[in-house]
Amino acid sequence: MTAIAEAPRKSDARKPRRGNRRPKLLAPRLQTLFALPPQLLLSRAWRRLAQPLYRSGLYAATLGNRSSGELAALPAELWPADERNGMALLHGEFRCGAELVRNPKPLLNAVGVSRAWQEWMAGFAWLDDLRALGGPATRQTARQLVLAWFAETGAYDPLSWRSDILAARLRRCLTNAAFLEVNSDALFRAHLLRSLNRQAEHLSRALPDGLIGAALLQAVCGLMLAALLLPQNDRAGEKWLRRGQKLLDRELAAQILPDGGHVERSPAVMLVLLEHLLDLQHAFALTRRAAPDQLASSIENLAAALRLLTHPDGGLALFNDSSEENAAEIALALNRAAALRNGELRDLVQLPQSGFQRVAAGKTVVIADAGAPPPHGYDTHAHAGTLSFELSHGAERIIVNCGAHPAAAEWRAVQGATAAHSTLVVDDTNSSMLLPPEGNAGGGLALIPKSVVVRREATEAGQWLDMRHNGYDEPFGLTHRRRLFLSADGNELVGEEILTGRGGNAFALRFHLHPSVQASVTQNGQAAFLKLPGGASGGGAWRLRVQGGDLNLADSVYLGAKGQVRRSQQLLVLGLIESDETQIKWALQKEGVRR
Repeated sequence: MTAIAEAPRKSDARKPRRGNRRPKLLAPRLQTLFALPPQLLLSRAWRRLAQPLYRSGLYAATLGNRSSGELAALPAELWPADERNGMALLHGEFRCGAELVRNPKPLLNAVGVSRAWQEWMAGFAWLDDLRALGGPATRQTARQLVLAWFAETGAYDPLSWRSDILAARLRRCLTNAAFLEVNSDALFRAHLLRSLNRQAEHLSRALPDGLIGAALLQAVCGLMLAALLLPQNDRAGEKWLRRGQKLLDRELAAQILPDGGHVERSPAVMLVLLEHLLDLQHAFALTRRAAPDQLASSIENLAAALRLLTHPDGGLALFNDSSEENAAEIALALNRAAALRNGELRDLVQLPQSGFQRVAAGKTVVIADAGAPPPHGYDTHAHAGTLSFELSHGAERIIVNCGAHPAAAEWRAVQGATAAHSTLVVDDTNSSMLLPPEGNAGGGLALIPKSVVVRREATEAGQWLDMRHNGYDEPFGLTHRRRLFLSADGNELVGEEILTGRGGNAFALRFHLHPSVQASVTQNGQAAFLKLPGGASGGGAWRLRVQGGDLNLADSVYLGAKGQVRRSQQLLVLGLIESDETQIKWALQKEGVRR
């Protein structure tokens, strides 16, 4: 694993507290537990208490054995998937991230597999890949895997029947029903429907099942898909639908913020949630049932917010556990959302409640994290990247954050650190404290900035962003202010970093570069030359000049392409905080442009 470079220390600098060494939080996991919403604590407590009941034969008998009838509709709006993974599956290779398992037996608890692999397998993400490959042989393989899975996991299992995983499995079976030709094979359909009905019944009873945030909303969507699409010979479907709609209304109101963003502040989470909501809207339309008004408005608002967080290359900005994702998939989601509202989405430049800003001029786009981290419980995807920004010119990304690995838990502490973001770091200390991960999910944050303020202004000369946060007040008595100015033609980005408070510490101002950018330091450590791919037809060349610190070139790592770890570079401006106010000024200018 490539380490992110650290700032050098001088002998007269105060000894730093590295990373998460913060003095005012003892037993952080215990203390932040009480910051969770009370209803979540109750739900998680009930889930633990209910495990013996769920495992009992008596409970299993109450789930029923319904297996007759045909699906009410076959969803036609599907999402892109990976044909290469589908081909590998045909040869018995099951890959989750970098973990490859050949011909797993049993399918869930194969020897030596990780929990992340088990969750991937149990969520049926592989079924999308087989559908993307298509063909009779692939369909037969998919059917065999589906039937084998349900035969092996008919009894309750705490992992595979966990509500978020169970709902993902329901969704993928139902959205891929046309590929599986469910309605044309009575025997296969009977086996499948028996299992899906039993698990949907359990899902209806178990929710919210200790879930919170987008995971809960996605589980609710899975339940409502089952209610709309599965054939019902009694009132079960209506019961599931009522239960799902009650939870949907409550959670959409709580999680979709007034600006359209999602409370977890993760572009990748927003994309997945938008796809789930669009699937649900599609199911309502197919079955000729009236969808809740709040569903359509939430889709529209969420899509507009997601578009703000999309770079001109079509990929997502790398904030809070996000990778670029598939540009075609993002465009498809945005287009489907726009189609619900006369083909247009609102054009936003800021998300004041979600805390993101977008400044665009010419071919240049700046996207900045200018908001407070999400509340505890909604922060499992949160990074300590307050005031970080990304810069692109045309289809080329120039300054980036390091991104996120989709499966490797060992990357979580690295990718979530402030040092993995294009912002300023004091004494290699995170601006928010990263809590230890819980399983395959992040552990959230503690000691987050209590105040994050942003002001934007537009003039004839260009646009200003003026941002500040106090995340370094508790450990060092410092406030970080960042001012960004993008010229009207988009060919110059000027920045100013101001640290206010007592001195005695070191700072490192980091500009992580996209792997396609070639950099060299010039002018005795006061400037850097950046060459973008494509020559004059691409982004050309840019020059970074700095005042107030020493400019260095160091190794970095880029996790923006999902599942890939790529070597890259970063520009570091290093120095000591020696007075009550320390200023670092910098300017990034496009070469060959008359100013």
